Amino acid sequence: MPSGALLAPSLLITGRSAKSVYAQPATELKRLTDAGAIIRVARGYYSAVPTGKTATTWLPSLEDLTAAIAGAIYGIRFGALWGLSAARVHGAVPRAIAVGYAFGPTQHRTIALLARPGLITFRKRDPVRLELEFLETEIGPSRVTSVAQTILDLSAQDFTDESEARSEAVRNLMAMVDQEELAKLAKQVRGQTALNRAQRLVADVE
Repeated sequence: MPSGALLAPSLLITGRSAKSVYAQPATELKRLTDAGAIIRVARGYYSAVPTGKTATTWLPSLEDLTAAIAGAIYGIRFGALWGLSAARVHGAVPRAIAVGYAFGPTQHRTIALLARPGLITFRKRDPVRLELEFLETEIGPSRVTSVAQTILDLSAQDFTDESEARSEAVRNLMAMVDQEELAKLAKQVRGQTALNRAQRLVADVE
């Protein structure tokens, strides 16, 4: 498979990137899929199978797919995971979720996954104004909101059910973060109200 079809440095391939290499991209993508060299992850999106893996057994996680597709849409510098997807990456949500959460500088339609059950939702946000970290996935490099930023994002609305995944994620993330750094970030991004919610949530269970 020509490396020019890949959206380097990721393993993702799109119909557009394939068109730049193949005269008949649809035919070639089907051939590569049938041969087990790539898998179709969503309409218009394919992933090359990593070295040492096989298409019959390898299945990228929802978070890896969300990160890769966000990078394909916005560019690695501008697309990132946030919300419960970020909390999953940080180890704060042990249970699998059915929706991937990504953002970028423009709004994008929801994408239904084909390789596994799930949806990817997008939100318009300015990545320059957020605290992001580097993220390495099986499909390639990406970005994710920091633990502190994820706490503030998930606490942007009131907690109505302390047993929901969002509440669980914030409680777990609060145990991971440096409280001084969290307070500093909240001041920088005008997230004091969100910080107060997160602090009350933790205090209520102590």
